[in-house]
Amino acid sequence: MDMRQLKHFVAVAERGNMVGAAKMVHVTQSTLSKSVAALEERLGVRLFNRGPRGVTPTAYGEKLLTHAKLILSQARRTEEDIRALVDGTGGHVRIGFGANFAGFMLPQAILKVISGRPGITVSIISKPFDELLPMLREGDLDLAVVVFPPEQAQPGLTYEPLIVSEFCTVCRPSHPLAGKRRIELPELARQAWVLFDRPKAMQILFATVFLDHDLQPPQPVIATSSVFFLKSALMQGDYLSFIPPGLVYEEIRAGSLVKLPTEIPAIKTTAGIVCRTDDVLPAAASDVVDELRAMRTSVGGRGLATHVLKAI
Repeated sequence: MDMRQLKHFVAVAERGNMVGAAKMVHVTQSTLSKSVAALEERLGVRLFNRGPRGVTPTAYGEKLLTHAKLILSQARRTEEDIRALVDGTGGHVRIGFGANFAGFMLPQAILKVISGRPGITVSIISKPFDELLPMLREGDLDLAVVVFPPEQAQPGLTYEPLIVSEFCTVCRPSHPLAGKRRIELPELARQAWVLFDRPKAMQILFATVFLDHDLQPPQPVIATSSVFFLKSALMQGDYLSFIPPGLVYEEIRAGSLVKLPTEIPAIKTTAGIVCRTDDVLPAAASDVVDELRAMRTSVGGRGLATHVLKAI
């Protein structure tokens, strides 16, 4: 397939009309129509349903759109890698980040790579994994550092664990419960909580702990997907939160937040690297992955995972 035809096809699919797509790729509407028609003839299928309000991809078009975006992304990355080798720059890395306890590792790994190859530039896209997944599949991301979903691994992706962590209860040092030797579930159920509103599976596990002891699960005073907001609320008010300690690694080390000894059973989750199974990472992205692996090893054997999981 012709790369130019694929670019034209993607533009039409994304804009939903020929006029906007033609402007997007800087060609005439006639040229664009001929290009899409030639692609349909080559494949022997109709790629768009045409209507008075524009065009929408057919089932064949939807399938091609997924592959076309990935092909164009890989072509762009290949060109960037070769150009980086020619002119001595370091290339560009696109990393998806889902707030997780491996988060303290990622900045260190990136800064280490940049210090050795100053020409590298990095884009960090912070979203929940279910929103990062299509970006990863379509080639808009080189890799993602996320908490692995509790459900079955997605086909075509490689999951490489970095660290396994137990969720813990945290609060500010001046909280009335701070300093207690053991805090029972009934007392925890009466407290004001700030909790993440996703992933849903973790919310269910947290609630189940109380339900299993015939207690009404605490309803969070604040539910948020923002790590920044959660940390700020914990440090400014008498709230509890149930989170991976790596999310508040620096705050616990500095003493601005503390872990509480509670009766909540250990809930373990795994965070790590996710990338496309059959993909060859650009050199700059590969350097970041190598640094993350080195950090995993240097942290020590405290429950760290070292195997690679592939979903085929």
